[in-house]
Amino acid sequence: MAGANLPAKKYQHTSPTVTRLSFECQGGTTEFIDIGMALSILNRKFARAGVYYYVNSVEIYNNEQGVVDFHTLPDNWITKNAWNRGLKLFQRMNALAGPPLATGMKPKYHDFKVYMSNRHRTAGSLYPSLYDINSAASPQTHGTAGEWVYSEFVSADDDGDGTQQADNFNVHMLGNHIGTSDNWTSVGLIQSYARSRATVPDSSPTIYSDSGLAEDPLINVFDMSSEEQMNDILTNLVEDNDQPPYNQDLYIGQNPQMHQVARIGTEVGAGRVGRASGFCVPFGLICVDPQDIGTAYRVVINLAPGTYHGVYAERA
Repeated sequence: MAGANLPAKKYQHTSPTVTRLSFECQGGTTEFIDIGMALSILNRKFARAGVYYYVNSVEIYNNEQGVVDFHTLPDNWITKNAWNRGLKLFQRMNALAGPPLATGMKPKYHDFKVYMSNRHRTAGSLYPSLYDINSAASPQTHGTAGEWVYSEFVSADDDGDGTQQADNFNVHMLGNHIGTSDNWTSVGLIQSYARSRATVPDSSPTIYSDSGLAEDPLINVFDMSSEEQMNDILTNLVEDNDQPPYNQDLYIGQNPQMHQVARIGTEVGAGRVGRASGFCVPFGLICVDPQDIGTAYRVVINLAPGTYHGVYAERA
């Protein structure tokens, strides 16, 4: 009977999704990838920026000898909390337009999109490519048919210049604020988050330590050592490990350092391919940083399949 020899329905491919993303990179230039943008372009579906995407593997196609580093945002509580704080402020700002407008005026593809760093803001994000014969690449740019606009804040802070113009600025995750107090260009979310939090005390708990500590009679009740064993123990308790095991004045991400997740090397020869295992990508942002590569090369990212538009992703 025609059509009888078919796979079982429970295994049907209900939502085909392109999970293999290819990008054409220029040698010697640091590039940035936004997975949410690339997925949206190739699958005609809106993939959110504010989620954690997971990569199964990454590949480099390059005929030249060289090394490419891959970096992401640090996958820690600081990154997550800083992004969520920025999101809440962004939502509160947009809610100001709610009362005057009955419909709210929120666009259908409204989202909180942030840059990885100020360098990402100036360089932009790579467009994914599709291919013709002989590896001819066609970057799938938005053109006039689509938008992927990174979020912009509109500040009500009066700079006192008398022009009555609002201060509009973007936001990035890593590094310091860009601009001046009366004209911000882009604001670092982790930098802002760090400045909004109280720091830990210098030492807690504090052990009383003055010149009479070693001679206190009750402390010396069990001091039976002629070599001052008890006094040395007290010195260690007073002086060691009473400070946090990190720089309490620095949050990871205030400086534009990233988290390295992979390094791939290739050698001279036709069709050379290098591979690395997968990693988590907070908010879908990846920095591709070539070392001593002067010619173009290709980056291929294989996303983990899952239930979010065909890929695996988690909420921030």
